[in-house]
Amino acid sequence: MRPAVHLALKPSNDLELASAGSLPAGLRARDLDVGRLPRRLAGLTPHLARHARITTELATLTAVLMLGGWLFPSWLQARPESFLWATVLWLVIYAALSVVGRGEILDRESSRIAQRVGYWLQASVVLVMLAFLAKDSVDLARAWILASIVTGGVTIAVLTLLSNRLSTSLHRNGSLGDRLAIYGTDGRIEHLIHILREKAKSYQIDSVFDEEREECSGHVGGFEISRGLDRLIARAKAGHVDAILLNIPWSEQGRIQDVVARLEEVNVDVLLTPSELQFAGRGLQIARCGPLSTIALYQRPMQGIGAVLKIVMDRAAALCALIFFAPLMFLVAAAIKFDSPGPVFFKQRRRGMNNVPFDVYKFRSMHHAAADQNADKLVVRGDARVTRLGAFLRASSLDELPQLINILKGEMSLVGPRPHAYGAKAADRLYEEVVGRYPARHRVLPGLTGLAQVRGFRGNTLHESDITNRIDSDLEYIERWSLSLDIVILVRTAITLFFQKQAY
Repeated sequence: MRPAVHLALKPSNDLELASAGSLPAGLRARDLDVGRLPRRLAGLTPHLARHARITTELATLTAVLMLGGWLFPSWLQARPESFLWATVLWLVIYAALSVVGRGEILDRESSRIAQRVGYWLQASVVLVMLAFLAKDSVDLARAWILASIVTGGVTIAVLTLLSNRLSTSLHRNGSLGDRLAIYGTDGRIEHLIHILREKAKSYQIDSVFDEEREECSGHVGGFEISRGLDRLIARAKAGHVDAILLNIPWSEQGRIQDVVARLEEVNVDVLLTPSELQFAGRGLQIARCGPLSTIALYQRPMQGIGAVLKIVMDRAAALCALIFFAPLMFLVAAAIKFDSPGPVFFKQRRRGMNNVPFDVYKFRSMHHAAADQNADKLVVRGDARVTRLGAFLRASSLDELPQLINILKGEMSLVGPRPHAYGAKAADRLYEEVVGRYPARHRVLPGLTGLAQVRGFRGNTLHESDITNRIDSDLEYIERWSLSLDIVILVRTAITLFFQKQAY
């Protein structure tokens, strides 16, 4: 449960099972059985499962690389040191990328697979670059490199798929996941239990506790509510609980401090539920500000070397693409001039990063006199404003090619939320009126393609759900951003272009 605030408590050495003689006054041994799940295998924690997965993955990749080397015996015999150097470095780079990656925030199985395969591709690129720089002392067989990239990627995808399925199965039968007890039955407890059941795969809800009160215990979310902090502490000492989640409003500081002071004697993790901001859908993280631990409401999604590499990749790819597509763009420009009077390019003010306006370039697809600078009217199928050639350009997305110039100018990126016109509407309402968090998508450069587009959320926004789905994907991209994700989106975009049907 990543967003929770983790309270660092001193561990206790008292790990003995609670006996009837050591229980607090008025507490019976049967109280320890409240909400008990099937017993988990000893030591099978999420951390152990993760380490087992990583170890298995690296061992399998080692075998794949070694097997690939034996397929090229002449090179292996001639340059064994190059083979050994490349194998070790390849695995180290991949392991480093996996450790520093942000896989814990990915909920979709396909996204986790894509991310890990992306790490393998990044490690491959780094290895090739290093081999090129050290070409006087390192000689790698190109066939081995290519074969290893493919077989390694397939191996990672298969292992990730199998480990995800195994983890899901073990979690469902209670064999995997730290046992979590919830203390406090606030009004949001039902929603909290639902979120934990659906999203917190590293935890198993064991029981629910609340303060000692005179009224009957009752039930919530399928769990019987047990009363009293003493009962919770006794259950933790008995080894039935690995973590305790305090569902207490942040405004009740005195109550939180009292409960935490009591829990210091128990060797468990103690977590504090997030504020209402988190329940409203805004991701929160803990960030250091000097000696202080603060709650980061927003963080720049692209920082450090990752941001530099993204800029380099954008500019280099845009320049190469312009050179490659120059003949095609020249032919399109000539065809536009021949098809209808007016300029070749169409410029429109769009929303850029920090909501700063910029002029986006496109090949003109409408009659010049019918140009819609503010996008006040949606283009519909068979729209009379669209020229004959323009219909083909829009359907094939060739009208977007001039945006490579925007990328070279630093106004756009290859991948990011698509730039919207200021007058764009969904169901006759401006986008910002439909989606409350619409401005949050402007925290990064707009892109030539994006996560929403490869998911099929493109074309007209006739209904409010059309723009809602896109903004959800845009914000997910910003929160999940990595170079691996950009590469995956670019590959999926190339595939999608052959099957798209929404553009007209």
